[in-house]
Amino acid sequence: MRSNGRTARKLKKIAWRFKQPDWADNHGVMLPVRHPLVSPGIAREIYLGDYEAKEIEIISRRLATDDVVFEVGAGLGYLSAYCAKRTGSDKVFTYEANPELIPLIRETHARNAVAPTLTNALLAQGEGEREFRIEADFWASSAHRDGGRAIIVKQVDLNSELARIRPSFMIVDIEGGEAEFFAAADLSMVRKICVETHPDVLGDRVLSEMFAGLVGKGFALDFSLIRKNVFFFHRPA
Repeated sequence: MRSNGRTARKLKKIAWRFKQPDWADNHGVMLPVRHPLVSPGIAREIYLGDYEAKEIEIISRRLATDDVVFEVGAGLGYLSAYCAKRTGSDKVFTYEANPELIPLIRETHARNAVAPTLTNALLAQGEGEREFRIEADFWASSAHRDGGRAIIVKQVDLNSELARIRPSFMIVDIEGGEAEFFAAADLSMVRKICVETHPDVLGDRVLSEMFAGLVGKGFALDFSLIRKNVFFFHRPA
């Protein structure tokens, strides 16, 4: 029986009704299931292997062992842990604006015996502070959505970080902040981009302009890896 086959999935769904583990394996990464910041819906996705499945499919196919990864929007620390297992922790740099997630991200990294460089800050143009809104579901927290609990977070200059780290692979999931982010970013050293878009926040026109901007900077959309609202851009050889 295949570990990710239909029969195995049905058995896991049945098992979920009776007992939920504290941690579950997703593509070789252990993720928290029973935690105050993990909602029942996200916990079930993690247990069944569905959590951020679109991103992990793209990254698993396009990440090279020599890539330097620059992730914006760390979430639970899943993608940064996965990348660190592939490339080594010293090549992974991850940023999360929500201070409440930082201890859990560190716990995820420790559980997986990796230690990417984690920075609690919002990346944008210029240094300073920025309003950020915390939602009950951590994944919906954003500087670009209405609602939630407003806090002030540290803002770090995006291009200063890019110049310092010189990443080759960029992963971006910032709940509606992606258009502002890419408009400001110096991507001259970046070769690959995995981005989750949020048309419910930005709308088709703004996202179309963002895509045009990336193409104008020398990137091509990989049409073989379009996964709903998650896209992969690369610099053609």
